[in-house]
Amino acid sequence: MAIWPGAPSSPAFVRVVRSSPVVGRIHAIGSARRGPRQLQAPREAAWGRGAIERGYGVRTVGILYPGEMGSAVARLLTAHGVQTATCAEGRSARTRSLAQSGGVALLPSIDDVVARADVVISLVSPSGAVEVAKVFAAAVRRTGRCPTFLDANSVSPTTVGQVQDLANAVGCECVDGAFVGGAAALGATTTLVLSGAQAAHAGSMLEPCFRVRILSPSVGDASAFKLSFAGFNKGLVALYLEAIGVAQRIGCRPVLEESLREFYPGTVKTIERLLPSYPRHAARRAEEMGELRVWMANLGEGGWMAAGTQAVLEEFATLEIPLDTEGTLARLIEEYCLRRARRGRSGADAGSQ
Repeated sequence: MAIWPGAPSSPAFVRVVRSSPVVGRIHAIGSARRGPRQLQAPREAAWGRGAIERGYGVRTVGILYPGEMGSAVARLLTAHGVQTATCAEGRSARTRSLAQSGGVALLPSIDDVVARADVVISLVSPSGAVEVAKVFAAAVRRTGRCPTFLDANSVSPTTVGQVQDLANAVGCECVDGAFVGGAAALGATTTLVLSGAQAAHAGSMLEPCFRVRILSPSVGDASAFKLSFAGFNKGLVALYLEAIGVAQRIGCRPVLEESLREFYPGTVKTIERLLPSYPRHAARRAEEMGELRVWMANLGEGGWMAAGTQAVLEEFATLEIPLDTEGTLARLIEEYCLRRARRGRSGADAGSQ
């Protein structure tokens, strides 16, 4: 488990001695302080209350909900012998399919997930993060069990603060988390960044399954880091789309594409890796940029690039580019330019009536 350089209260004194891929025992070395509360074991756990504090690994993880990242998380957990569970109620056919492909147990209700899980990971669109936390808190009240709640959504520190309040109000610990990188690279370069009073303890349990970095003991810092990172890579995509769009309009797109490859080959390779997933995820990523824009405004920063990126991605999402263009940048760009041209002609026709 990596500790972020300069992180306050870095738990460098913790070492995990593993006897299996998912079971470890934590030993404190030196006199470093613990957080204000220990990671709370689920009440009335079948395998004994307090087992997490004694150093036993996570047995079951609830995932709300198994979309692309959630199903990838489930597959990796399953590969390490950890059971996963989710609630199928009200979810789309695609989510159900992804859950099944990831080996996630589909339970009838959120109460069943809370009753079984040691940790619940929230992985939804930014607009759904607080609502999922409310649903989780209501299930805790009904069941009397209290799993640790790991919010791993791309939200602002303000939003994750609301999530923390909801979890704490029912006696549950809240850990702020963010997956930095894509679902396809989970277990390799994609990293789970954690912050919060119990981030080090949670990380020590999840680190056998994930590449983990502890950022700080403050809830909100992991989300802030993820938004900063997301603003950079999504800003690159938005800038490329805007440049390609205007070049298409004046008839020099092929020349621009050739010049970009010649002068900025590394940047174009990054775009080739990032952009093909946008037909499916542009709307969600525009929401992320909205969270970034508001957070930066609250800090007194302009957030101009975040606002511009949000606008470009919102437009991209409304074009409804076919999903079968994923993985093929050239075809995706052709479709993007074609649909923007059609929309421009439609707007011109409407204006002339």
